[in-house]
Amino acid sequence: MTINVTKDIVYQSDLDLKLDVYENSEGSRAAILDIHGGGWVQGDKAKEAGIATKFAEQGFLVVVPNYRLAPAAFYPAARDDVWEAYQWLKSSPFNFDHSKIGVFGGSAGGSLSVDVGLKDGIPAVSWSGIFDVIDWFSKHKDVVPVRNTELDTVSKSNEIDQGGKNDPYYKWFILNYVNQDESQFPGLEPFDRVTPKAGPIYLANSLEEIVPTTGVTMLEEALAKNDVPVFTQLITGGRHAEGYEDEAWLPTLNFFNQFLS
Repeated sequence: MTINVTKDIVYQSDLDLKLDVYENSEGSRAAILDIHGGGWVQGDKAKEAGIATKFAEQGFLVVVPNYRLAPAAFYPAARDDVWEAYQWLKSSPFNFDHSKIGVFGGSAGGSLSVDVGLKDGIPAVSWSGIFDVIDWFSKHKDVVPVRNTELDTVSKSNEIDQGGKNDPYYKWFILNYVNQDESQFPGLEPFDRVTPKAGPIYLANSLEEIVPTTGVTMLEEALAKNDVPVFTQLITGGRHAEGYEDEAWLPTLNFFNQFLS
């Protein structure tokens, strides 16, 4: 078995946005859109090479897009770009069952993953997605937003914010994404966009990490009220997203195997 990687395919020519495709030489039974994280301010598709390869080894075609980041482009640019990458995947010439597509992401990528799952009803996985914004900000008015410059050179997703809570940075990158405009918060949160047509969702989060667990419980409740299958995993410690890959990988794989079979 060989994993063939085709890099830098343009999916949005006007903005010169590109994606990478990971393909199993023995064939692909379904596809996964894999969205990188980085607080909507940093990161790129290369960060996902490890997890994308693991998915491909399990028989999934994996597409990893770049998307516009703040401050070059603010909300909802990233969401729009990811949606366009998904549309590209649905009509792509690659050989897989085009009726079986899932979406995966960690951190900001987890939020974007849920956005796609809610909009088109496909299975979505979020590791440490950012969901609870309005309520969190109302309870943390005294927190001064501060950029974590140590993360600017981080190149691997599993090295981002391994130390637990960091409220100043959490506040900074959310405000940065909306260009300091808190009136954008209602659109950023997913809760009011949950309908019975949403796809099944798997949510993972550490108990003491930068992203609060309240977003998971609030989204879980909204999905349950709409009779949408939802699976949650709360993990000990302060690791963020792919930092707890060892614990979340098998449940994630089982989730996709169940809903993309």
